[in-house]
Amino acid sequence: MSNTLWRVDVAVTPELADAYEFALEDFCAAVTQYLDDDELAQRIEAYAEIQPDEAELKAAIKAVADRNGVEAPEVTITEVENKDWLAEYARKYPPLEIGRYFIYGSHYDGKLPAGKVSLKVEAATAFGTGEHASTNGCLQALDKLSKRYRFNQPLDMGCGSAILAMAIAKTWGASVVASDIDAQSVDVAKFNAEVNGVGGYILPVCGDGYRTPSVSRNGPYDLIMANILARPLSAMAKDLAKNLQPGGFAVLAGFLERDANWVFAAHRCHGLVLVERIKVNGWQTLVLRKK
Repeated sequence: MSNTLWRVDVAVTPELADAYEFALEDFCAAVTQYLDDDELAQRIEAYAEIQPDEAELKAAIKAVADRNGVEAPEVTITEVENKDWLAEYARKYPPLEIGRYFIYGSHYDGKLPAGKVSLKVEAATAFGTGEHASTNGCLQALDKLSKRYRFNQPLDMGCGSAILAMAIAKTWGASVVASDIDAQSVDVAKFNAEVNGVGGYILPVCGDGYRTPSVSRNGPYDLIMANILARPLSAMAKDLAKNLQPGGFAVLAGFLERDANWVFAAHRCHGLVLVERIKVNGWQTLVLRKK
């Protein structure tokens, strides 16, 4: 075993974190996302056993940025002392239990608990493992809804890792449309669905929100999950309402508590009423219902 590793650090925004992470996986053995203290930026930390080609790595990061019309983030590569990173990873990311859901990574070698809905998702995806407060709030919402309602036509808008789509498929045995604007996120969603044995229940589609043909064709929905960001959620409020059945539920997340009221206001004027607010570490999840 080499005494050194190479650490790659990239400062990113939450909405593109998964895409940058996916690009880094071609160069690094372990990739992890961290939410910074301001709660609006993320840092990706990755480790490679062999020194990565700096030009090729930066080109891969720039390609993601170019596809999304943003400036490429700064990338730093540093030589560091080797450790038992697998043990370190397992220590940092033990399995999570959120209501009926048990979320674990490939490093977990324990028994899966009976009576729980188990979801295997790598902890490197901060917005898609339950590790982040917004995903946690969404899983809490699904757990509560499962005690009173059944859903047959669900949509996961901005699916990312597809953790919410998989939770729905395993909870209700329903087929789920899982949509994301980023093609690499859709690939990750497809992979995770297969790993979790629900590939036949998840329809991963890439497109621009509710204008995506597969999204509009399969609606209207009785449940819409949208763990995105405050401004895109508000901008899509009218389209969400059009694609939600009367009496259907919408679970919205990806915003801080201070932004929750104006996100709700954008949806209230399109006929949605507030059912519940779920607060987790300064973030808020809204459970809404269409009149």
